[in-house]
Amino acid sequence: MVTLVAALTLAPAAAEGEPVSAEIEIPVAIGQSVRGIRLPHYEDGGQKLTLRFNAESAERANQTTFNFKGLRIEVFDENEEKPAMEVILQEAVFDRDTNLLTSSTESHIRGEQFEITGSQLEFDSKTRNSRLLGPVVMQLTGAEEDAKP
Repeated sequence: MVTLVAALTLAPAAAEGEPVSAEIEIPVAIGQSVRGIRLPHYEDGGQKLTLRFNAESAERANQTTFNFKGLRIEVFDENEEKPAMEVILQEAVFDRDTNLLTSSTESHIRGEQFEITGSQLEFDSKTRNSRLLGPVVMQLTGAEEDAKP
């Protein structure tokens, strides 16, 4: 079996190691579980919606760890009406100390003309870099139209 790794940046490029994003706020108390949570994340002093976390449930395990079920992350570019991309995870864990959202279940990243599926995902909320771990499958749509002379 071949294991592939796919890397994807879910935001405009920043200098190496430079944070793209401010800290993601998750208003859940330690030990509390919340159903049907929606967490918007704004940049530019609260002026621009860049991410929106939608989860069937969220639980705060301790001071820095959050567990999500049925998580869908909408990634916005210039148009805040329609997400440019979605990240869909059955289960995920977010660690504030490392700024990593990880999932060891099947993970999907969908855009207008592609879908990438992997067996695991790592997402750095500060730099917006993602890694899908294999096996990884990528499907492109609309590529035939773009390739016409």
